Amino acid sequence: MTGEDEIANHEEDVPEDEGAVEVSIESLERDLQYARAEIANVRSRASRERADLIRYSPSQLGLRMLDVLRSLELAIESSKDSIDSTLEGVRLTAESMRSALSSEGIVEIDVEGEVFDPSRMEAIAAIPASEDVGSGRVLQVIETGYMIHDRVLKPAKVVVSE
Repeated sequence: MTGEDEIANHEEDVPEDEGAVEVSIESLERDLQYARAEIANVRSRASRERADLIRYSPSQLGLRMLDVLRSLELAIESSKDSIDSTLEGVRLTAESMRSALSSEGIVEIDVEGEVFDPSRMEAIAAIPASEDVGSGRVLQVIETGYMIHDRVLKPAKVVVSE
């Protein structure tokens, strides 16, 4: 075969190869379009799931608080019988509420007698320190503070020695 024959054969092959390449390109473009649609669907689904999670995340706490509400209603009903049973009902309800909050990771901040920590406490008053208590110590808790896991939900309001 001469060089001219090879060039002629090669030119004849090109249209056939171009057709196969075009079919391959069309197939790849179609696959790319399907992949883009799938990505959009996944993003949309994830967005819906995230919105549902945010919207319904308090469900477990809500169920526990409904039990506490029912206990309070029973305490109110029992108040007709005697003050002692009402007081006991309210005490049990408060304990039930603490338990429900604790199961969700919400716990009291215990600060009585500790060194004042502004990241967990809010000083509402300062009084002179006595001889047996050092400066900067919590003398009295006015309002209990709460943590949710490792974050302060509500700082404790305290009286501090100065």
